[in-house]
Amino acid sequence: MSNKQPKVGVIFKSYEPMSSIQKYAAQTEASGYNGGFWIAEAYHWFRKYGHEARGCFATLAAATMATKKIPIGLGITSPYMRHPTVQASECVGIDDLSGGRFIMGLGAGKVGTEYLDLDMKKFSPVRTHRECTEMIRGITSGKAFAYDGDLFKCDMPAVDRKGRGLRTEIPVYIGATGPLMQKLAGEISDGLLLPGLTSPGFTRYARKNCQAGAAAANRKLAAGFPVGGVILAACSKDGKKAKDATRSYTGTYIINKLRNIKNDVILSTSGLPDSTWAPFRKAIADGTEDRVTHLVTDAMQRAFTCISGTPEECLEITQELVDAGLNLPLLEVVGASEADNLETIRLFGEQVLAKLKPGA
Repeated sequence: MSNKQPKVGVIFKSYEPMSSIQKYAAQTEASGYNGGFWIAEAYHWFRKYGHEARGCFATLAAATMATKKIPIGLGITSPYMRHPTVQASECVGIDDLSGGRFIMGLGAGKVGTEYLDLDMKKFSPVRTHRECTEMIRGITSGKAFAYDGDLFKCDMPAVDRKGRGLRTEIPVYIGATGPLMQKLAGEISDGLLLPGLTSPGFTRYARKNCQAGAAAANRKLAAGFPVGGVILAACSKDGKKAKDATRSYTGTYIINKLRNIKNDVILSTSGLPDSTWAPFRKAIADGTEDRVTHLVTDAMQRAFTCISGTPEECLEITQELVDAGLNLPLLEVVGASEADNLETIRLFGEQVLAKLKPGA
């Protein structure tokens, strides 16, 4: 992995209205984000925060129709939600619609799997993601493909995808919070995607694991191997307004890490002491986990490198992430309104993108 000019993308969860998604995607392309427009699948867990879950592939299709050139990415959906053969069919559809601009992203998506009756010892994340990735690649190659894994099976006849002008290799990125999944990404994926609250410390931690996975597989990662991360973002000439916009979402992410992911590394690598999380753990115990915004300080958001503030502040924060090795920051734009979100995309594009330097 080398330090080249960073690509920056924009990402929204699929709970946004379709009409808004199309406006955000069009603005992302118009504002010159070469990292593309991405969707993260929003599961029904987000209804507790007043959001409606929409399918990620339908949402991606809406975004695809509003763009012509930039990458269209999925960051992420869970392999537990759809059989790999169905995932592959959806990949084929979006890739065809986008004219070969699609990037597939897989990750455990734990808040979505709580509704499923899964034997997680059998369907362990590493095994599940390995088999799903192998099947998506085999099916989208267009070659005859028979697969007999520990978890999944299929027998696919060949089809002349190349002759029909379709891609036979669709990139598959792996979203990973824990070290085993980060090593798997280094071993088999086309890119690594890191979760919300990614900080410089967590980026360095994840890159080390990714490199270890590649080395164990005798694989040399290409220069510029994508290391992306979901970063809460709000950019405004009114810095306080921007910081307030990301505050509740920071609290939601902290609760998610404590309650669902149960991986404290992403919290500890922020540099904040463990005592910081005691009020959040108490909120979970008390059943008030959806009301923790008041616990989130500006210092806490800065430690997590939330890209919120004035354009000057956003540039400083983004550059810190890039210097730590995050060569694909994905701005999770979270303004109070559609107009605020469009402002963030425009303002960051105008006053931050061109000033970003290659990683130190």
